[in-house]
This record gives sequence, structure tokens and C-alpha cells, in this order.
Amino acid sequence: MKMKTTEACLEYDILDDLKVIIDIHRNSYEFPTHSLFSMAARKNKKRGFLFVSKVLGKHIPVNPYTSLLSGYLLSNEYLKKVYQKDLGFGDDIANAIITQKNQKQIYDQIHAKKIKVEKTIFIGFAETATSLGHSVFDMFDNATYIHTTRDNIKNKKSAIQFEEEHSHATTHKLYVGDHVLDNQAPIVFVDDEMTTGKTTLNIIREIQRKFPRKQYAILSLLDWRSKEDIQRFEAFEKELNIEINTVSLLSGNINVNGQPIINRLEQNENQEAIESKLSIYNLSEKVPFPKYNYVSEDEGENNSPYLEWTGRFGISSSIHDELEHYCKDIGSFLNQKIMGNKTLVLGVEEFMYIPMKIASYMGKDVFYQSTTISPIFPCDKEDYGVRGAHSFKSFKNSRITNYFYNINGQYDDLFIIIERDVHRTKLKPMIDVLRKLGIKNINIIILSGDQLNLNKPKHMGSYNESDVSFLLKDISYVEIEKGTDEREKNIQSGRHYSEMLPIEYKPSSEYMKLFHLSLKKYSKKVAKAVGTVSEKILMNRGKDIVLVSLARAGTPVGILIKRYIKGEYDIDLPHYSISIIRGKGIDENAVLYIVNQHPDCEIQFIDGWTGKGAITRVLNQACNDIQEKYSIILNEDLAVLADPGYCVSTFGTREDFLIPSACLNSTISGLVSRTVLRDDLIGEKDFHGAKYYKELSNEDLSNYYLEEIIKEYPHIVKEAKASAHEDIKSQVTWAGMKDIEQIRQDFKIDDVNLIKPGIGETTRVLLRRIPWKILVKRTSDHLEHIRILAKEKDVEVIEYPNMTYECCGLIKPMGG
Repeated sequence: MKMKTTEACLEYDILDDLKVIIDIHRNSYEFPTHSLFSMAARKNKKRGFLFVSKVLGKHIPVNPYTSLLSGYLLSNEYLKKVYQKDLGFGDDIANAIITQKNQKQIYDQIHAKKIKVEKTIFIGFAETATSLGHSVFDMFDNATYIHTTRDNIKNKKSAIQFEEEHSHATTHKLYVGDHVLDNQAPIVFVDDEMTTGKTTLNIIREIQRKFPRKQYAILSLLDWRSKEDIQRFEAFEKELNIEINTVSLLSGNINVNGQPIINRLEQNENQEAIESKLSIYNLSEKVPFPKYNYVSEDEGENNSPYLEWTGRFGISSSIHDELEHYCKDIGSFLNQKIMGNKTLVLGVEEFMYIPMKIASYMGKDVFYQSTTISPIFPCDKEDYGVRGAHSFKSFKNSRITNYFYNINGQYDDLFIIIERDVHRTKLKPMIDVLRKLGIKNINIIILSGDQLNLNKPKHMGSYNESDVSFLLKDISYVEIEKGTDEREKNIQSGRHYSEMLPIEYKPSSEYMKLFHLSLKKYSKKVAKAVGTVSEKILMNRGKDIVLVSLARAGTPVGILIKRYIKGEYDIDLPHYSISIIRGKGIDENAVLYIVNQHPDCEIQFIDGWTGKGAITRVLNQACNDIQEKYSIILNEDLAVLADPGYCVSTFGTREDFLIPSACLNSTISGLVSRTVLRDDLIGEKDFHGAKYYKELSNEDLSNYYLEEIIKEYPHIVKEAKASAHEDIKSQVTWAGMKDIEQIRQDFKIDDVNLIKPGIGETTRVLLRRIPWKILVKRTSDHLEHIRILAKEKDVEVIEYPNMTYECCGLIKPMGG
């Protein structure tokens, strides 16, 4: 880039026909302009150029002390102008910035000298000036610091909101309580540069409307306001009857020739990735920064809490020493991880100051900069501000693109310091780009750990690991089984069924006979229902989904759906089985685990069949609760093989028939028990529990059952596809529940949970509960097994024709 220089005039040929001419009016410390900034073209129709600061540590790597000292120098200038105090270190700081010498020594001399003036509120502007504002604030006692943010915080209201008109992302928020601003304390804004000052006037007007005061100041490294802009400030002061002091290191006027660049052929940033050593350190336990119980609502994708001491929610001078101590500890720890000679530390977007402070304690030849959301045209020419550019989707919000500039293989070690933990899959776009930089050692440092233990659970059950992952805590070590009579009494006395388990006996001959008869009779029907519901899932939801079975009846169905889709479409969908419990809800830890593992996929919930629709209702409520608590939007659609109750819209059939897997317990469900939820067994960060009955492995038919159904797939594909298209928009009428209510009245049953509708549930009543009566719609061959079991247990069978279901099992009330 050509740079023509006169005593007070600089002309920058930026790119193409875009030029900026600068007239310097004041430069108190005689900074060579090239020591403060260079220039670049940015992708912005409102303002097509950018002053690329050489002291901020944003777009250009800097010695961290350069940036820290810049804030101190602005503090000194502010004290001189407003309070007529000169601390006497201005020349030393300026010389250190210009020469890049003795910066640490000068910083250490000044750092302990906290200045006490009247109570003052400092506000730094996101994203570029958050660290500069904090550096200014760091010089003062009796002060408060806040930085504006573009983050959206769940359940947190912004005290004020305003627009930065020329910015790439315009909306600023200020998340502090009214008590922080509801006073007469002077407010000091800190920004990297002022072009017109409109942004600051916008925020002052908004503050005056809600929290009026008399004194404001604006501190900026560069002040380019025109004569007209300055006059606007003066008129604004008179209009609101306030005083605004402005302080800068360098001021003047700019004139722009040419138009913003909209499109330009850019350099290819797709270098080959090199073999880098990647290390991830979660320091949330080692160095436990204080945290706020606030989480991001941007896509609901990060459940880790924010740190207290960033300034995003307001901090006071009382934290200076503690923050210094934490940063020093982390810096010393990371110094031990440096393997080469030259090191770069990266902050992320607004999270700049704490990484910069940590970098200052990491030793010699450590440089600092930050990622940004500001897009800039790179150009590899002398004196141009951005010689190289790289981009990736933000791990905080995938709708936002992050950039970093001027990193081109000149470092041996890279440390990127992240405020809040995210799942590793979200880091992958960034890691893929970092591997292209030619840096051998890449370290990701996490300061606030996720609220969940996201370690992959151990394999559980007899199913192949490629078929399903059970997100369940193995509690095989405890004895919580109860006999049928005792369990029934406990349940009807108010104890929750999830606190105990039925005894898992070796399947009796009646179980086995019934299972094999039903499998022989209904295997093709089951296969067609699997194919139909699988086709509907793909039509309704696409292929970017995760199959999530509701343990345990949903587990074999989920595997069958996974296998059908893999065989017919060569799409290998991830499949998990998780717990959902009537009266308790879904396992939220399991849902959060899946969302973190597969952030770009939607969940498709799966179960075996519907009865009264109780689980459908529990699932609907659980999805609402998760959205409210975590800002995660889940599709509550439940896919089932059979929906005789008309409770769901995604089903294989609405015919009420015996699904063979209803005949057995764990020996048809991967040897996994029903799920358990008890405070003494399941911790806050645990998945719901279940037992793995390895001792029944000789009786296990789980995988045999799958293969018997799967071998029918070639014969049902055509029918399944036709069926899926016929009733893809089938309505949910809850017809079954109307029948249940009538049955409840006719048989004077107080507890609706004692009514188990449908062939599958009736079979389970006869095999696992204490049956009272069996209602059948009509005499039918496919109810033969129901009649046989009822006769063996001496249970009355009553014809009850006016119901949707083929049959219904009534559990014996223990009081009667």
C-alpha cells in the first residue's frame, strides 16, 4: 500500500479505488501513525474501510503489554483532562509502545498504583474495545466496569439497547441491573476509535432517558470527528444539559474517496492441514473462576455458565487483585505447556481481556490477538492491515462466522482461550482451520466447564454397539427388584414405579411359546410397520436426524428403523436409547448429551406403540420444559410402530396387533431392565439408571428377534413406501382416550393408570402385573394368546365392543 506523508497529512491507497486521506490535528506523544494502526478494506456497505489497530490485539498479534499499556495511557489522559492529575508516566508508556521495549517493566511499575477519584462507571464497546475498556478500568479504585455485548442471555434483560450504525453487527446490549446505572456517577465510554461519534451519542441518549446524569466522557485511541461532528456534540450537550469530555491519543479528520468494495477475488485459504498436536485443557476445576448462573440463548447451544469477571454483567474495582491472581496462576500453568520458541494466544470475539492478561503471564515471545466477527478483505501487500484471513463457523452460534487475521505459520504454539465449554463437535470447524496454519502445537483452554459430564457412556446391554448407545447409568450392583404382589401394592400405595424393578425371571415356557408363535405370525406385519414408519420419518424429517428410542420398549424398534434406513438408503443414523418416566419426565442429561454430540441434527423420538398416550404427553411436556430451561427446541414428534390410540402422527400402522417384543422383558430388550430414577442412586449429573442382566445371556433373544424381522425387509419395501405416502398427514384425534374414560366410568376405576389398553399392554398386564379383568372388542384369532393367559390366571374376559382397541387389561385395585 502506498502511503504519502506530509507533516500532517497521510493518504492511504487501501484497495482498488478506495482511498482515505487523514489530516492529523493532535498527536500529543508524537506517535508515528504506523505504530498505532494500518488500514484495510472491510466487507461493509456502510463503511468500507477499517483502522486496523496495532495496539488492541484484535486483528494484528501484539505483545499483550502493548494493549494493556494503551489502556493505561488513556487513563492518564483522562485524569489530566477531567481531574487535572498527571501521574507522570505518559511519556514512558508512549515510548514503550513505539519502541516495543521495556513494556513489562513499565507495566509492573504502574500496575500497583490504583487511582481513586469519585465513583465512576466505565463502559467498553463490544467487540473490539472490551479489553481496552477493562485496561482503562484496571487503573482505578472505586469504579465499575461494564462492556456492551451482542450475546443474547437467557432470562436476562438488557438495561439499555442501542445501535452502532456502521458496524457489521449493530445491536449492543448492556446486561446490568438498574442499580448499577441508577445514580449520578460519571460514565466513561471506551472505544478504539471515534469516526463520527454517533454510536456514543446513541447510547448517551438512551441512558439519559432512563438514568439521567450530568457527566460523561469518551476515551478512544483515535478520534476522527469532523468539525460538523464536534458541533453536533456541542449541540447535544446543550440539548440534554450534560457535559461530554473527549480524550484520545491522536485526533484529526478523514476524507474518503471511492466506494466500499462489495466483491473481490480473495486469496485461497484452503491450505493443506498439517499434523498438529491438539490438546484440550478444561481448567474450570483447576482454577475455578467465579461464574454467573447465566447461559446463552443463542441457538440454545451452550449450557456452560458465563464468568463473572469479564465485565459483561458489571464488575467493581474490588475484583482487581483476585482476577490478577487467577490470570497469573493460569499463565504460569500454560507456560509449562509451551514447547517451541514463539507463542500466540487467541481470545474469542468479545472475550479478550482475561486471555490477554493470561498471555502476559506466559513468558517471553508470547503474542496475543482475538477472533472477530468483522469480515475484512485480505491482501498480501506491504503496509496493508490484513495480509492473511481465515474463517470458521462460530462455536458459540453457528449462524455467525468468526475470522482471524495475520496468522501465517509464524508460531510454534497456539493457545486459544475459551470462556465457556462447548461440545467438541462444535469446535471442529475452528480446529480444522487452525490445523492449516502450520502450527505444531494447538491448545484449547476452557475456563468455565460445561454443566454436564459429556464423557461417552460405557457400552451396556447385549445389542451391538453399532446398533444403539444406551444413555443409562448401570446400577447392576444394587438389588431393587420386588415380587409382583409387593410391587403392585407399593405402586398402588403411592410409591413411584421407577423406584423399583420387577424381578427378571428366566422366561417361562408360556412366555417362550407365546413369543415364538407371535413372531412367526406377525414378523412380516412388524417389518412392514417398520418400513412404513421409517419412510415417514425420512419424508417428514430428512436425514439430518438422530434416532432416540424411549427405553426400553422403543429400543428394538429404534434398531429396526435404523437398520431399515441403512439398508434401503445407505444412511447410517446415530441411535440412542434414553429414559422417559411417567410422572417424572425425560432424562434431560441424556437429551443434552445428544444435543451436544449432534448439534446440527434434530432428534426423532421412537417408541414401540401407544396405549393411552401417557408417554406422548410426558414427551410433549418434557420438550416444553427443555426449551424453557435450556433454549433447546426439540421436535416432540413420536414415531411408533402401532398407534391404536390415535395419539401420534408418525406410525407404522394404527392396527392393534401383538408386537412380539411385548411378550418378553429384558431378554428382548438387550438384557436391559426398565429404567430407574431414585435420588439415592442417580446423581444430578447422572443419566437415569438401569440394570444389565448378564446372567440371562443364555436366554437372550434380542438380536435373534431383530434378524427375524430384518429378513422380511426385502418383501415389504414396496408396500411400506406406498403406505407411508397414503397416510403421511394422519390426524391425531386421541380417540383411544375417549374409550379409556368410558371404561373408567363403566368399571368404577379411580386410577386411570390401572387401565392398560391395546394388545401389547394387555399382554404385559397378564404377564407382569396382577390382572383383574380383560376386555376384548370381539372374538378373534389374534387374541387367542390373551384368552389362554387369562384362563391360566383365572382372569375374567369380558366382551366390550365399543372401543378403538382390540382389548384392554384392567389391573386389580389392591384395596378391593
